[in-house]
Amino acid sequence: MVTMVSKLALSSEPGWGVAFRNGASIEAYQQSLFWLLSKGMPCDMRDITLSDFLGSIVVVCQFSLQKLVEFLDFNEIPYFLEDDRVRWLLPSNISNIYYIQWKKHTIELNNSELYGGSILN
Repeated sequence: MVTMVSKLALSSEPGWGVAFRNGASIEAYQQSLFWLLSKGMPCDMRDITLSDFLGSIVVVCQFSLQKLVEFLDFNEIPYFLEDDRVRWLLPSNISNIYYIQWKKHTIELNNSELYGGSILN
């Protein structure tokens, strides 16, 4: 079993993206999720959830495994299917500046009245 600390560490590993199996779906966290969305992975912002882990806000979204694999195949991104995760090679590293701006914006949207207030409150 992969712990949350491991998921967060692997999600920010330079040069790699990762999503973790959760039953029939896949969960992408933090930088890996940002990379997928910035490259065009379809996702409704309302499907993105926030949780608190050791005082830090964690951004996560669930996809179907098939949707993720089709996206990676379409974009010709090499990936590896493992028992508990899917890993892929990033053609370019994630910009920390853009990632931080995206995370801040995602948290603000979650806290806005448009989305019914924060799930963290």
